[in-house]
Amino acid sequence: MKTVMILAAGNVVASGISSFLDVFSFCNVYWKRIHPEAENDLFHVHVVSPDGEPALTNQGFQIPATGIKETDLNQADAVLLASAFVTDESELMAFQRAFAPFVVPLTDYAKTGKPIAAYCSGTLVLASTGLMNGVKTTTVWWLTELFKQRFPQAHLCMDSLVVSDCQFHTAGATSSCLSLALHMVEQLAGVQVAHQLSKVLLVAPNRSSQQPFMTMSFQLEQHQDSQVQAVQEWMQQNLTSQINLDELAGQFAMGKRTLIRRFKSALNETPGSYWQKLRIDEAKRLLETTDMALEQIIDRVGYGDSASFRKLFQQQTSLSPRAYRAKFNSHTCC
Repeated sequence: MKTVMILAAGNVVASGISSFLDVFSFCNVYWKRIHPEAENDLFHVHVVSPDGEPALTNQGFQIPATGIKETDLNQADAVLLASAFVTDESELMAFQRAFAPFVVPLTDYAKTGKPIAAYCSGTLVLASTGLMNGVKTTTVWWLTELFKQRFPQAHLCMDSLVVSDCQFHTAGATSSCLSLALHMVEQLAGVQVAHQLSKVLLVAPNRSSQQPFMTMSFQLEQHQDSQVQAVQEWMQQNLTSQINLDELAGQFAMGKRTLIRRFKSALNETPGSYWQKLRIDEAKRLLETTDMALEQIIDRVGYGDSASFRKLFQQQTSLSPRAYRAKFNSHTCC
């Protein structure tokens, strides 16, 4: 029997914990079906809270838990970090404070070399322990910039849904916990069990990227530079404009180098790359919500060269425009 412990602190997201419990429960049923002689379940899963009180969810539910002081974390075959409701830096700080009683036991557990997994906002509190310094990881896509600012020593990989590096396994936003749970089943019980379970749960084992789901309209900006905000607003309203950076900087009484420096300081990218992302984001919206021809969309977002647009679109979304429309446009016929 494999023991899996789920660490739950703060205002946890109920769907994540329940998804893990469901996946491992289904796995136990499947295991008994193919091994009727087995006396024990394949997995024993329980939730651990900082004080032994039930884990409180963002929807007001309570999940029974044991306290970390009464738990020998080193007895676990794998440890999973549940996510909490985090949308900004202040909520992350509150999550870190709630998670504090787990830090020393988790650091000790890491020395065993056994698997540690986290998804969504749980990846940020895992990074806050210092365990992810020099380690490849992913995180929830709308907190990417916050992650980069606070944990620069982690190697962030946002083009994958699940990232594994040695004993650490991390996943992206919300429903990625299902992919992470299947990944952990594979780590603990083997590929065949995980693949069969993916068919039972209708969770595709090849969900490989968060990129198609990313949208700038939901990404949180952490800067207070009013001039950069003004340039951002102008860009949003003038997607088809062909002015160069010298002209753009002049409109806001700045030099080109100053504009680039302030953009990098505020947004960790250049004005040009930011403008490209805005255009791709608008193209995604049009592909999702209209039946406009691709050439019309390319023109609407200010690109004259369809080949360069297609290449850039695929780089940023991991899909071609046609594949993106097929995946996300509700008007697309079967």
